[in-house]
Amino acid sequence: MRSSRLAWLVACGLMVLPGAAHAERSGRSPAHGFTVSERDALVAGRTVSRPVRFERGQSGSYIGGVSYQVVRATPSTVIAALASVDSLPRALPRTESATLVRSSGRTATVELTQGKAPFLVTYSVNLEQAAAGNALRFWLDPSRPHDVRDVWGFVRVTPFGSGSSLVTLAVALDMGPGIARAFFTDRIERMILRAPAKIREFVEPMRLTSAR
Repeated sequence: MRSSRLAWLVACGLMVLPGAAHAERSGRSPAHGFTVSERDALVAGRTVSRPVRFERGQSGSYIGGVSYQVVRATPSTVIAALASVDSLPRALPRTESATLVRSSGRTATVELTQGKAPFLVTYSVNLEQAAAGNALRFWLDPSRPHDVRDVWGFVRVTPFGSGSSLVTLAVALDMGPGIARAFFTDRIERMILRAPAKIREFVEPMRLTSAR
């Protein structure tokens, strides 16, 4: 299971990074492999999203995808904000609370409560910071109570021009059976893919305040 998850995450992370020659032939901007219109959108402060839905045999039905956002802050500033459990309710969409369960080395287990009453869900994820310091990987801790069947993904932060960062978020969520899955799949997917924009809304004012 873990190896197949990692393969999906790698595919998500690389699927918009073709070689420069291919990028030029296909009308894409060589920088980061985005189309010209996508890069223009990013530079203008908008989010670029690519929804992905897939089935895993009998084990689950996943929604989510990959989304990108330029944030006017250094990668280290963005990662520091996301690695702080206290910051998560303000940095992630519809997050009511984040509680540290345990930590060891570069890995921590965090309990999240997300959503909007009366459809709040609580679950715990293992959050691992990459040795290089520019990415965080997360996956469900099934040993703890969880109102979703499965969730996993990563956030990666890389330089994008002078003093800015490109935030890449990949998420796969299986809500499991229930009313939320039946009626709110599209809304939940939009919320997931909006996360980088929420990160920007949190990090940029904090960065500007620190600069002053």
